[in-house]
Amino acid sequence: MKNLSFLHSAFIFILFLTIAFNTQNMTAQGCVAVRQMGGQNMNSSNSYDLNEGEFQVGTNYRYFHSWRHFVGKEEQPQRQLTGGGFDSNGNERGNAVNIYSHAVDLNISYGLTDRIQLNATLPYVNNERSQVLKQTTPVKNTYRYSVYADGIADARLSVNYWVFDPKTAKKGNLMVGLGVKLNTGSHDRRDDAPQADGTTKSVVMDQAIQPGDGGVGFSVELQAFRQLTGRLYGFANGYYLFNPRESNGTFKSAPKAGLEGYEIYASPDQYFGRAGFMAAVDKKENFTVSLAGRFEGIPAYDAFGGQVAYRRPGYVIAVEYGFSYRIGKHGFSLYIPYNVVKNRIQSAADIASQDLQNSVITDPSKYVHVQGDAAFADYSINVGYSYRFNLNKKMTMSMKH
Repeated sequence: MKNLSFLHSAFIFILFLTIAFNTQNMTAQGCVAVRQMGGQNMNSSNSYDLNEGEFQVGTNYRYFHSWRHFVGKEEQPQRQLTGGGFDSNGNERGNAVNIYSHAVDLNISYGLTDRIQLNATLPYVNNERSQVLKQTTPVKNTYRYSVYADGIADARLSVNYWVFDPKTAKKGNLMVGLGVKLNTGSHDRRDDAPQADGTTKSVVMDQAIQPGDGGVGFSVELQAFRQLTGRLYGFANGYYLFNPRESNGTFKSAPKAGLEGYEIYASPDQYFGRAGFMAAVDKKENFTVSLAGRFEGIPAYDAFGGQVAYRRPGYVIAVEYGFSYRIGKHGFSLYIPYNVVKNRIQSAADIASQDLQNSVITDPSKYVHVQGDAAFADYSINVGYSYRFNLNKKMTMSMKH
């Protein structure tokens, strides 16, 4: 029986690997490309843990529209009003970059034991980038156009472990996890785009809408919750993705003298943190509401690997409103984080360009400051559904019959 149990567990793990190699786990928060992370409900009475042999499958949908441009924490409102030519009534239009992102994830978790869970995330993205072109020939004109990138992106596999036994730790627990992000998504997707000379060319899309980042990374994560009083719980979860690869080989632009390497897109690290409170509305604790703070973004430099490549680093701090409901084996959730702080920090490319320019300036009072901008969304919408089942129970019943 032990051998059968081992073979059954091995089969499930191989199934996870097979499915995950055909998916992704990457999206964007505007021009700052960050990994998608949805909310999680870890209420103990809703069976936050998976028992041995139990599955949970689900799907999540995420949408956002980024359009507000920031340099540091300072918004650039002129991007909404100027630089985009004029409409048919003679009113000036803005030249802000707009990104519309749709992501659908397929999530699968399996209880290898009562404390160890295997997880796979299989997302699909559809991204649009709307921007302004100043055309010089054959007729001088400024107009807006869109390009697209969609498809499977970077798959993610992870293993989680509950530090305390879920059967006895009913009021709180801590989960630690390790994961790997695969480079299954395209990082050099192309689309036809109009050019300033009036022609149309197939060009590489901006990294903000690429399905993948071209790197194989590994992640560490923590999840924790604690019953505070009655039906009120506190919770926290965090995640850091290490992407050791320096760049993915896709060219952003022509190289500049003294700044070679920064014209190639990076495979950047990513991070996410979330903490807050949730309360069960009903006595059975099937319906819960939550309020949390979120912090997510991309650092200017990776923790490991080379640093000479192009990225738009930055972060957002958000207030997240959440609702979840469980009926039987079915679970439903809605999470809406509203971004209250948006910060496009200096990138490695910005700092290198700044240092290069200042190296030939003898008067410190004339030193330049180089810092690019990025577009951010005001909020995102995250909708989820999950279903639990146990194949072991069905197999046991069939053997008895």
